[in-house]
Amino acid sequence: MNNDYCHMLGALGAILSLLPLWDQACCIDPQVSEWVMEHLRVKLEDEGEKYLPLCLEERDWPPGVPLVDNLTQSIQYSRKTLFVLTEAYVRTGAFRLAMYLAHQRLLDENVDVIVLLMLEPVLQHSHFLSLRRRLCGESIVEWPRTAAAEPWFWQNLRNVVRVDNQVMYTKTYSNYFTSK
Repeated sequence: MNNDYCHMLGALGAILSLLPLWDQACCIDPQVSEWVMEHLRVKLEDEGEKYLPLCLEERDWPPGVPLVDNLTQSIQYSRKTLFVLTEAYVRTGAFRLAMYLAHQRLLDENVDVIVLLMLEPVLQHSHFLSLRRRLCGESIVEWPRTAAAEPWFWQNLRNVVRVDNQVMYTKTYSNYFTSK
């Protein structure tokens, strides 16, 4: 990414205008932040043919700014919002707030930014997950059950975060969302 995509953000502008637009904001369970820093960050930012910068709370959020403001700015100024899902995280208010804000981009701007990375089999009986699979099933990436499948997982994830979700919509829904 280049600095042409930087934005002035009012009070946060002095800090965030120094940063490029991220490829994805990362919404995670604090219990897996070590995995995110040691594996997800390395695979997306350091390895592969294209640098895919993450916006990570512990590294990129300005300290002292309220959670809702940091989440809003991270989601608004990222190409995608990557939700790293665990059973504990999907029950938190932070998950609900981040999901709400990501859906607001879809409703307000007609931009679908949601990518679900399921580290555990969560939300299996959820209406939301069922609808998401029908709408844009490729935006749901599940951690592999075997180590042999991990290289495929990482390549698939890199592909998903690079491609606009509307390209991945099923035909049934793509006509509705792209006709504006």
